[in-house]
Amino acid sequence: MAFRKSISQAELREKLTPEERANGPVYQASRGGHYPEPAKPVPGTPKDAR
Repeated sequence: MAFRKSISQAELREKLTPEERANGPVYQASRGGHYPEPAKPVPGTPKDAR
């Protein structure tokens, strides 16, 4: 059986663009992992476009 090489966090971070680093996934304990942050509503915009 072959062993997998562990990848350091620094090595993974190098592969990300600066924009991806700033807007990366957020850890959500209730869901048990890292998930993209949901879009936040903009103040002053109506909820539904009727």
